[in-house]
Amino acid sequence: MMTELAPPQIRATTGLELAAGVYARCSSGLASQLCLSLTSGRRGPQQAEFRIGINGDVYGGMQAAIEVGTRRIDIAYVNPSALVAMAYRGQGYYRKKMPLRVLGCFPSWDRIALVVSRDLGVKSLRDVARRKIPLQVSTRFSGVNNATYYTISAILALYGFSFEKIKRWGGHVQECGRPFSPERLKSIAKHSIDAVFDEGVSTAGGWLDQALDNGYEVIPLEPEIVRKLERMGYSRTVLPKSRYAPLKEDALTIDFSGWSLVTHKWLPANVAYAAIQTIEERQRVIPVDDDEPLNMRDLCRSTEKCPLRIPLHPGAAKYYKENGYRS
Repeated sequence: MMTELAPPQIRATTGLELAAGVYARCSSGLASQLCLSLTSGRRGPQQAEFRIGINGDVYGGMQAAIEVGTRRIDIAYVNPSALVAMAYRGQGYYRKKMPLRVLGCFPSWDRIALVVSRDLGVKSLRDVARRKIPLQVSTRFSGVNNATYYTISAILALYGFSFEKIKRWGGHVQECGRPFSPERLKSIAKHSIDAVFDEGVSTAGGWLDQALDNGYEVIPLEPEIVRKLERMGYSRTVLPKSRYAPLKEDALTIDFSGWSLVTHKWLPANVAYAAIQTIEERQRVIPVDDDEPLNMRDLCRSTEKCPLRIPLHPGAAKYYKENGYRS
């Protein structure tokens, strides 16, 4: 069918769809950092530039909130939503408050899980520090601004040790690119590791379920540790026994949910409005980290899977309200 789009719109739409399709099919052989930019060119000095950061250790990790807050990027994904709260408050990793706003939060139910072999007789991470246990522990990649590695490291620091100390005690740290990396699953099955510290626990039959069925148990965080993490921007929650049958009771931990679509307070309202309008139009093809289809109402109402944590951008809030998704 003949399109009604003007040539610049045809080129832009085709280019964006092409970039998404090529990366989705060839990601293993391509660099993972992508920045899409609209620049004014020679004839439009009054036109605003617009940049979206996608994936990579800058646009998808701890640095994403800084890239947006300093206006090097206008929109980026930040996962988990706790990082948005941390950057907004200027706590933890972030040295100063970032002028962030959220366009919406995409669904992702997740938790931090600290799992240790029952053979060690560990009931608290304090036991690890006190006994200087040379753990054989599996976690995520270090040195790439990884949100999971940062969060786990922050927790260990509150207990008085670190991955480096584990190594000095004679232990070993297995670093994995994803929660369900084959090397980790093999190590769990063979019981060749003592512990797993990670997130990515929502998948039925995933690494956490396999660990719980294989002689490992969840070590809960102490309330005083959680309070310190809350001051940084994290939220308390539990690994529920109702979801993980081997647990004796709910285990206290911190939340790792939500894919926040973040911008800064200077983004023009019409651009924010158009971004949400586009998401609604394309919601059937937008992938989400959830078993259910994308629901526009969830994006703006701060649910368990979609915690907003900071104010909505006014332009996005206007769209949600006008279309009946938010009162």
